[in-house]
Amino acid sequence: MSLGGIPSQGSAVLRPPIADSWRRSQLFGVVPELDRAAISIGDVDPRSRLMTAARPVLDQLVEQLTGTRFSILLADRDCRLVFRWFGDRGMQHRLEELGVLHGSQLSEGRVGTNALGTPHESRQAVEIHGQEHYADALKRFSCYGHPIRHPLTGRIEGVLDITGESDSGNPLFGPLVKRVVGDIEQLVLESARACERRLFLAFQQATHHRSMPVAVLGGDLVFANETCIEQLRPADPTLLRTLLPQVPERGVFDTRLDVGDGISLSVVAERVEGSADGAVFRIAKSQSSSRKPAPAAAKTARSVLITGESGTGRTTEARARAGVDDPVVLHSAAALREEPRAWAARFADLVAQPRTAVVLDDVHLLPESLLPLVGEALDSPESARLLLTSVPSAAMSPAVAAIAARCAETVTLAPLRERLDDLPAIAVAMLRDEYPDRKPHFTGTALAALRTHPWPGNLHELRAVMREVSRLPYTGVIDLAQLPPAYRGSSRTRQLGGRELAERNAIVTALRASEGNKLRAARELGISRTTLYRRMQALGVTDDCPLL
Repeated sequence: MSLGGIPSQGSAVLRPPIADSWRRSQLFGVVPELDRAAISIGDVDPRSRLMTAARPVLDQLVEQLTGTRFSILLADRDCRLVFRWFGDRGMQHRLEELGVLHGSQLSEGRVGTNALGTPHESRQAVEIHGQEHYADALKRFSCYGHPIRHPLTGRIEGVLDITGESDSGNPLFGPLVKRVVGDIEQLVLESARACERRLFLAFQQATHHRSMPVAVLGGDLVFANETCIEQLRPADPTLLRTLLPQVPERGVFDTRLDVGDGISLSVVAERVEGSADGAVFRIAKSQSSSRKPAPAAAKTARSVLITGESGTGRTTEARARAGVDDPVVLHSAAALREEPRAWAARFADLVAQPRTAVVLDDVHLLPESLLPLVGEALDSPESARLLLTSVPSAAMSPAVAAIAARCAETVTLAPLRERLDDLPAIAVAMLRDEYPDRKPHFTGTALAALRTHPWPGNLHELRAVMREVSRLPYTGVIDLAQLPPAYRGSSRTRQLGGRELAERNAIVTALRASEGNKLRAARELGISRTTLYRRMQALGVTDDCPLL
């Protein structure tokens, strides 16, 4: 029920922060009948910065509450439960039946108004008593939740909650939770300072030889020397952050990273001891990431089959491997539009010239009646050099596969989604095809967004995107905002669940109604502008992205 648009409990109008939370819960698609299937359970890090700082404080709080019928819950920055303690087995059983398990995500978008999700969303301390809970199953509890902020960055590190079975409040618990959170934040600060010192010392040690390009990343910090910044251009050091999850706890991580403009770098990384997520990156220039020229063997083979998905550059590759400056390209699809005898006569005339090269494009489209003619040309030592392009072998008909097997060499082109290391160099080359005098470079965020796209259209699709980018005013730097809207999101957008998708579309609708005004959109949604920005980033929402 609602009174004047404000949700209500019984006959009393809800307090404003609770009413705002109910509105958000409705936008998220949460129903009062709690759906345990909506609560996702994932892995959590018991050695995280939050848990390291909170552990001694929580131990003291447990001592204070031992013998009571209260519980202590701690969620991380993703609102996922990382610590649980119950003063009463009955309380533990009842909460676990509701899905309060280690690793459970208890955000408002999952379970509605609650003392973990609501402080996480509103960034404010909150008390929720009895009927103020959105889900019916939680109305028997009274809860006190308080966000834990990083003292230096202001970012939410987690949320602390004390819960008891009661429909009314206890005036002592609000100050208690606030004091405990303050103690945790102080330890987070001390830990952060210690971590920063470790990162800085690691950077100093790694840059003892000034000529070596080095970057150290951890948390929100990036240390990079001048040679590293120069080496990473046209990208920037933040691009290395995409590699952080791949760096093992022990040992060395070695990879190749393309940064655009045909530049490929050799990157060696290892963890900074004593830091939660810090790593040292040492960088050296490697070979160009542009497509390598065809090997010498490809120039001497009499017949070559080039396979790959549509848009992978089959025809371009065939031309490059032809061994002559201007090979003749004959399209198999033309045989579907004209009289087969005419096409066969033209093919026979072309292959009868032994010192030429003929590219037979899309041989998989050729009518079966003409395939024997191609087979004869492949077998004849007097015919021209033949280069056939086709779909991957798995998609060939048996008749086409039989012809393909008669080629002396086969070249398989990987789809763009499997060549992401080459993507920056290819994109820059395409831009310079449009404007040869320009030397554009991509920022790390733009490259990261391009790398997450699935590229079903392969190089054709990438060229279309680069054509759009080239039409914008030239600044020399291509950032995320200069990419077409559909390419600014991440793979995260494509993996949204139903509730997250509903939240995303609600934000997009509010932004459209407010003509892009973030403050008005946030008010319409009942959240702060800071929360709106955070949710936009998490859900892959841009100012002009479409509804899904």
